[in-house]
Amino acid sequence: MPKSTDMRTILELQKRLKTETSFRRKYPNCKENDDTIHLLYVSPCLDATGYYRAITPALELNKTASHTAIITKIETFDFNKRFEDYENLIDEQLLYWADYIIFPVIFSDVDFFIKAIRVLRPDVQLVMDVDKNYTAIPQSHTMSRKIGTRDKEQLLSNMISMDIVTTATKPLSNFYKKLLLQNFPNHTTHVVQLPSLVSRLGYEEIPPLKRNDSQIIRIGILGSKSQLSDLLVLKELVAKTKEVLKEGVQFVCYGWNGQDIQGELVLKGLAVEYHKPVAFENHFKTLNDLALDIVLLPSEKNRFSQCEPYTTLLECAVYGIPAIASVYHPAKQVLKEGETGLLAETSDDWVKSILRLVKDKALREQMGKNALKSIWMEQHFTSRQLQLFQDLFI
Repeated sequence: MPKSTDMRTILELQKRLKTETSFRRKYPNCKENDDTIHLLYVSPCLDATGYYRAITPALELNKTASHTAIITKIETFDFNKRFEDYENLIDEQLLYWADYIIFPVIFSDVDFFIKAIRVLRPDVQLVMDVDKNYTAIPQSHTMSRKIGTRDKEQLLSNMISMDIVTTATKPLSNFYKKLLLQNFPNHTTHVVQLPSLVSRLGYEEIPPLKRNDSQIIRIGILGSKSQLSDLLVLKELVAKTKEVLKEGVQFVCYGWNGQDIQGELVLKGLAVEYHKPVAFENHFKTLNDLALDIVLLPSEKNRFSQCEPYTTLLECAVYGIPAIASVYHPAKQVLKEGETGLLAETSDDWVKSILRLVKDKALREQMGKNALKSIWMEQHFTSRQLQLFQDLFI
């Protein structure tokens, strides 16, 4: 395994699940009568969603005495593929072993598949984890071209065929609770939030926190072209900030090439450093290597953005990077205003917040330390957080 990767344990597991032919060696945790609750996670991808919503919860639950989790397979992420495009065969032995079967989002009609499982295992609990507000995808988002009205309707039908639907954030669980009740008044699906949490399994081979040792403050803009409408919020404020500060600030775009939908550079004329997105297994190391002093988390005011995961904030906090987030960004759910970061609404708010952290090194560093401590104390797989999973899967 290359030494540069972030997550040795997960990559070794992915390899074993792909290449091992012996069932017992492939799934050593598949033991009957072990007095634990059995969770079967079906084919997560090695991307942010799979990592936070299936892979690390499964591995962390395996450290408990009460639950045992098995992942059927870890797929290599492909933007052009959906869950149903991957090979999703579930070994019959695993079906009989599982107490809960946990699926990612599925847009195809799985009615026959679900009925077949319920015939084989009438007592098994079926779960779907929903990571985004697929009902409210804005036209500017790249997913809007892939997911149409029929897909969204099928997703809702699939959700009510489950016993439980889990979501990454509270706004998302509230949204789908209300929507399912409106569309299916007699449905019995339990919709509940299970938080995305940080795990040391993603940071096994990361060197110590990398600090910026230059006099130029490095301000990170994290995101991808799919979040273009959120990122465009930055155009005016970046220009204003550069106008006030003149020198001494470097904006760093990671995951976004700085272009709008017409291919024009949004931050044209400004000194901006661009870094391409990397494979998820190298993402944490890359984030560390950027040596950012501050990160900006912009967001438009819409139902899609407000229901998004706040994992970018978690990742920055792990590296002690204070964030300035939009009041409409999901980061608001865990960011502690004035303690671990700052919130901004208007363009003036953004500029004032950026100037405040740029000019006050002591405040910037203290907020970074606070963010680091807060995340590992409150948004980590602590016994208290694990109890949320243990109480749901009983």
